[in-house]
Amino acid sequence: MAFLSGFVKSGLSLLGKDASAFPYTVGQKVEWYEKQSIWSLHRGVKKEDNSEVSIFTFDVTKNRDKVQLAKNAYKKMRTLRHPDLLRYLDGVESDQAIMIVTDPVEPLSDQLKQNPDSNLILWGLYKTACSLKFINNDCGMVHGNVRISSIFTNKAGEWKLGGFELLDSMKEESPMIMTFGGVIPDANRYMSPEINKSGWAIVKDIPTSATDSYQLGCLIYETYNGHMDNASQLLAKRGDIPAKMQQVYKALVASSPKVRLDAERFLDEGLRPQGFFANEFIQVNLFLETLTIKDQAEKTTFFRKLDSVIEGFPQDFCMYKILPELINAFEFGSGGPKVLSSIMKVGSHLPDEDYDKTIIPCIIRMFATPDRAIRMSLLETLPSYVNRLSKKIVNEQIFPHVALGFTDGVPMIREQTIKGILLLVPLLSDRIINYDLLKYLAKLQLDEEPGIRTNTTICLGKVAKHLNAATQKKVLVPAFARSLKDGFHHARVAGLMALQATAEFYDALDCSTRIVPCISLVLLDKEKVVRTQAFKTLDVFVKRITVFADAMPDTALMDRVETPNTTEIGPGSVARSNSASAAAAGVAGVLGEATKGFAGWAVNSLATKLTTPGEMPNGTTLQATMSDPSLDKYAKTTVAAAGDTYNPDRLADRLALADIDDNSIDAWDDDQKQSDLIGLNEEDEWEPLDTTPALEPEPITSFVPTRTSKPVTATTSRPKPSPGIKKASNAGSMKLGHKPKFEASVDDWGLDEDEVPKAITHTHGASPSSSSVTSTASGGQVLSKDEKRAELDRRREERRQRMAELREKKKTGGIGAKKM
Repeated sequence: MAFLSGFVKSGLSLLGKDASAFPYTVGQKVEWYEKQSIWSLHRGVKKEDNSEVSIFTFDVTKNRDKVQLAKNAYKKMRTLRHPDLLRYLDGVESDQAIMIVTDPVEPLSDQLKQNPDSNLILWGLYKTACSLKFINNDCGMVHGNVRISSIFTNKAGEWKLGGFELLDSMKEESPMIMTFGGVIPDANRYMSPEINKSGWAIVKDIPTSATDSYQLGCLIYETYNGHMDNASQLLAKRGDIPAKMQQVYKALVASSPKVRLDAERFLDEGLRPQGFFANEFIQVNLFLETLTIKDQAEKTTFFRKLDSVIEGFPQDFCMYKILPELINAFEFGSGGPKVLSSIMKVGSHLPDEDYDKTIIPCIIRMFATPDRAIRMSLLETLPSYVNRLSKKIVNEQIFPHVALGFTDGVPMIREQTIKGILLLVPLLSDRIINYDLLKYLAKLQLDEEPGIRTNTTICLGKVAKHLNAATQKKVLVPAFARSLKDGFHHARVAGLMALQATAEFYDALDCSTRIVPCISLVLLDKEKVVRTQAFKTLDVFVKRITVFADAMPDTALMDRVETPNTTEIGPGSVARSNSASAAAAGVAGVLGEATKGFAGWAVNSLATKLTTPGEMPNGTTLQATMSDPSLDKYAKTTVAAAGDTYNPDRLADRLALADIDDNSIDAWDDDQKQSDLIGLNEEDEWEPLDTTPALEPEPITSFVPTRTSKPVTATTSRPKPSPGIKKASNAGSMKLGHKPKFEASVDDWGLDEDEVPKAITHTHGASPSSSSVTSTASGGQVLSKDEKRAELDRRREERRQRMAELREKKKTGGIGAKKM
């Protein structure tokens, strides 16, 4: 209300109840318009929905002599309706003021000052002539006030005829033009020659259209040449009036009213072939106005042509005039999907607010239609409007209808839906992307159409970055691996390219164990294009794996050795404690080379890894790595006294270690050490390879050859070595005098089941006379912990007895005087 003039405030106050109920807010005034009209023009807003309007106000108290003109205009606007006339919306009349509400418009002079498009001027003259044809020929009335100040333009730039102050029928007893014709501002400037000569009363005696036709000629002159000072300029200077229109213009301003062209003939002359209205802009608008009565062939031709020329039309006109017509044709079937492209081209220039009101509702309604052609057209033109869609609209109103295309019976719809969904994914919620969308893509990857399967893989590769980490790990590799097995080679190429494009989403383990094996399947594909892409993709992942591998420590074993009581967790890793490592090392030290074959290899390999990382002996023989203090004592005393040197390969020399002092005996009596030496640590989950007492040793009675290069040997109970056996190759030999435990198998040895010899196991250091627990050759029964402990006690007691016997013999000088 800040822009209300004093008389408007006074008028509203005098309206009483009508003023308080007036549903519009009167806004800014167009200052200069008052000089050309009896009305004041204001911009206004409807209170209900804030829509824009224009409000014409008339101050009754200040313009008493023109009150009848204002009342006549108010009356005629309420009763007269035509598309080319200024549209009445609302109004109010009182003794103080008259207010008329219309569509939002601007005076034509504003447009003309801006050097408008020539097409807009032609179309404006056409629409003005149409309105005059309606008034003169159809209604039998005379307008009498056709001039620039009586014409207004809407948002589209389209001309609307107003100024109904003199509009009246010549059948009335006292027509308004005859009484008040001279009261209108600038009446003399637009007065026809006969009126200028005989007065306004002559209007009733001349043709109804004569007065308005003359004023139409004046309008044409001022439109192209600017302000007209007097009537003499009309014929003396035609100026910029188009050449094709000049002949008709001359007929409009003829001095004789009987020979003047009326508005209908003016239109006919302009619309004939090669006429001044015969251009694309006018033809397009005329076709749109009669679209509903055109046949389908004409519509198809028209919309194809429109799509190619519409971008050259005035932008505002396209947005606010052509666009509503196209939307109406699109929604109600007369235009079909062919018009959608033009709608999107024009709609792209709309402000966001207008776009949301005009285009978005149309798109939502059209996605819900069962017409496949329209849905296909919406998907094809999706790039032109997807940026105008909000996330809420896409998730709640568009995606449910788009998703129907994934299961459509027409392959083209399914394929176009896959392409279109890529544009909608950034607007979709996480739930839809990670569940609903993947559900549809999983089905489409098995589609009967190879092209759809290929595009599905490509789509998934591009959607991958929008998936959460858990879904990426679960879905991507299986999906792309499936595509590598597709019979369509383009699908396989798409799978390889998708893997390469999504390489950043996979960890080192997935790259090495899941992806590289899949790629290797197509390295020798029958299609060269697949092979080429396979090697490119493989190179990407090999480089990634190399980076991961270079960042890893040299060995996981060093971490366990250097960090006591720690646990390493990772692929293939085993958690080990220091006590377990010590136990394994103790086993390796005690057994030494006394254990050969598969079982001995397994124990010694483990001991070697835990004690000397990186060292691996040749064959199956490992040297003892533990240093026993009793070894030095034996070398200095017993062995040296006999004039011989200590040989750890001889069982006799190792058994001589039994002849030690009481301190060593006490060490053997330690239950925990005994348990560690034979792998019975209760805290270690690793199961020992040998927990069963052995049979008594038997002498060799035969030698069984094998089918492989690895010999199978047996053992004797005597410590005396056999030179022939001792020189056997390290690859699979065993030295007599040792007491091995082994178990031959078909896989390890290459023998058939009927050729596998029975295994013989011995207890370490036990004599034949002291062996009382036996087991089968193929593997004895595993003892429980209580049974193991009892066995240890029994062995300890037997050892004490044997030590006592050895000490007794030593006193007599028997055992140290000669070699065993």
